Amino acid sequence: MKINDQDITFVVQGPVQASKARSQIDGVTSQCLKSIRTHFPTSTIILSTWKGQNIDGLDFDQVLLLEDPGQNIIMNDENFVKLNNNRQLYGVHMGLAMVATPYAVKIRSDNIVTGRGFLDLYQKYVNEERVSDFCYLGSRVITSSAFFISSHYGKPVFFHKSDLFDFGLTTDLLKIWPEKQLEQLHFYLKAGYKERYPATEQYFLLHWLSILMGKTLKINNKANDDAGLGSDFWPCFVANNLIVATPEMLSLDVTERFYKRGNLALELDLSDWLYFVGLKKRPFDVKRVYRKYKEISGLLVRKIRD
Repeated sequence: MKINDQDITFVVQGPVQASKARSQIDGVTSQCLKSIRTHFPTSTIILSTWKGQNIDGLDFDQVLLLEDPGQNIIMNDENFVKLNNNRQLYGVHMGLAMVATPYAVKIRSDNIVTGRGFLDLYQKYVNEERVSDFCYLGSRVITSSAFFISSHYGKPVFFHKSDLFDFGLTTDLLKIWPEKQLEQLHFYLKAGYKERYPATEQYFLLHWLSILMGKTLKINNKANDDAGLGSDFWPCFVANNLIVATPEMLSLDVTERFYKRGNLALELDLSDWLYFVGLKKRPFDVKRVYRKYKEISGLLVRKIRD
């Protein structure tokens, strides 16, 4: 298949300047917008940001200056935590709601496009056979491996899809970034060594998957909690609804803030995805060996400490 640049809209979401609450590379949003123009000169760019942001001199086709909805609150047992989940959800959804092209990109305002890798990969793999029982999107969406975590101290992690970058049908991105906001979530951690509360990526995914399934899906622990769907559900879901690749393969510069992120070996990538789909054998390389070492050593430590 061949997708024309004119059929793609980039929704660039996030603040334009740094603030007390969030650091940001000076001028990075300008670099982001210029990079899109360089590599996709005939695509549309929508900047979705907040009122009060200085947008002078920025290169975009449309802009949204939104009222800040404020932080949302979750509860980890009895502890209140304020987060920016609904800010991101609202900003992305409002930008996607303006898209008039069949395809869209969701990208952070502090990331930079370095080429056309994501489009090439999408066109190469999007039409691979799908299993209808696991199809919740109209087609596959390609996403980043950054923070797409597979395990934690030896236990499998489900629903930890990266929220940095998405490309696919606009109708599908609107499902991933719905109008409905996250309600106040309350997690009750099951005790154990190195147990952690669910991560932002997990309750983002469970939020929109709950909408599509028509039932509430919830987990209480980051690891080894499948929301009642069974441990085989997640790899089947990933195979049939997503394409996962490293930022480098996507031609996405996540900038230095995320260069030294931890657990790189635990991030699912294209080799894992090709195995899930059945296009390649189980990958065996340095990354996978180190991942297995971390899983086994994590389980041993858990058994000793629990």
